[in-house]
Amino acid sequence: MQITHYCNSFNSFKVGNSTLVCDPWVGEAAQTAWVSFPVHENGGKLLNNIKPDFIYISHLHCDHLDPKTLLGLKNKNIKIIIKKFKIPLLKKQIQQLGFNNIFEYEPWKKYRLNKDISFAIIPQMSSNNSGLPEQINYDLDTSIVLQSNKTKEVFYNGVDNPLTKRNYITVKKFIEKRFNKKIAIAVVQDGAAGEYPQCFLNINRKNAKKKVILDTLKSVKQKMEILKPEKYISTTPSGIIAGKFSALNNLVAKPRFNYVKKYLKKKNCEIINISGGGTATKINGKWTINKTPNFIDEKRIIKKYLNKKYFYENDFKNVKKKNLDKLFLKAQDNYKEKIKRFPIKTSWVAEFYIYKNLLLNKSKKINIKSSKFIKKYSLNYNKSKSKKNFTKLICHLDEKLFYGLLSKKYTNWNQPTVGTLVLYERKPDKFDPNLLFSLNFLTT
Repeated sequence: MQITHYCNSFNSFKVGNSTLVCDPWVGEAAQTAWVSFPVHENGGKLLNNIKPDFIYISHLHCDHLDPKTLLGLKNKNIKIIIKKFKIPLLKKQIQQLGFNNIFEYEPWKKYRLNKDISFAIIPQMSSNNSGLPEQINYDLDTSIVLQSNKTKEVFYNGVDNPLTKRNYITVKKFIEKRFNKKIAIAVVQDGAAGEYPQCFLNINRKNAKKKVILDTLKSVKQKMEILKPEKYISTTPSGIIAGKFSALNNLVAKPRFNYVKKYLKKKNCEIINISGGGTATKINGKWTINKTPNFIDEKRIIKKYLNKKYFYENDFKNVKKKNLDKLFLKAQDNYKEKIKRFPIKTSWVAEFYIYKNLLLNKSKKINIKSSKFIKKYSLNYNKSKSKKNFTKLICHLDEKLFYGLLSKKYTNWNQPTVGTLVLYERKPDKFDPNLLFSLNFLTT
């Protein structure tokens, strides 16, 4: 069994003559400001060199389902593995890329892929790994359990499925029952490409960064205590911020490998860093770790993508304020209609501050003069009489991005809002899953 890790959730699992690749993403992530790291270019060429027999796509987020990397693959008849979702958006998007050999599998079932590999898909069981209560939830994410049919050894690939501690206990019991083997190696995200804290303007982002890293590593530690793998692959760093918001890179809550290793060192599993194409191989019960030889300098890659334009900047030559007003009112009506379907227990006001070209100043906050403020739009959901579970969220974003999201030109709100394209002010500074997920209904 051999695991090779490239970046983020992009890794390969090889047993005998069979290779399965997970979530191949290289380069810019569509509809976000993120670029993969340390591997950041030639995704199609890399995928062709790997020559996978199978590809597993965990979910439809653009750092997992990457169109340009998949389009670079010559073998369009490759077998692609996905979960059977109630709404087949993932399947449709893959089909649009020219792949038709797509197999949908039920979760919590063990399947024999071929003579070398067996697997099972783990579904999303919570919208957030903190276990915060929510009434709006999405059947979106997955993880995968892979097993060598030769040695029966197991690889658990957690991806960024937001599983809670209780969920991980369920996963562990499932692996013990259905695979009847200790986990040889595991990977879970310890530095995901999210929006907090770097995009939040009314908090101490440096202090918040430290807290998020510590909380993340506490969570990883708990997961390792539950899963008890022999080896743990750290995925950090998984990406960099490109373009006009690249100054926010040093505020992103991604721990350095040495810090991860130091924090987890007392666990009974070895923490390894093979990002960028390193490998972990187990033969006859012994591990061989080959790290990536020349690790790329992160600052150089940030500089390379410093002037990169975001995906929406060349769309919509002239957005008229009158048309934007009409579009928002229509989207607001749709939002109110859809939100009625959920027994929501929280309340909020979301305000959207729209700019011609949102820019940062030297303090990494909004440059009011240069950004050219256009208008504020408000969205109320204040069903609850109590202010105990009330949140006010101010979203600062570019006019073209706002227009594209309202008009459904862009896939959904979820990717840009967590992809460091929107700047926020939140009071209180407490995450409400209902509020963030509800924005996906704000479309025409």
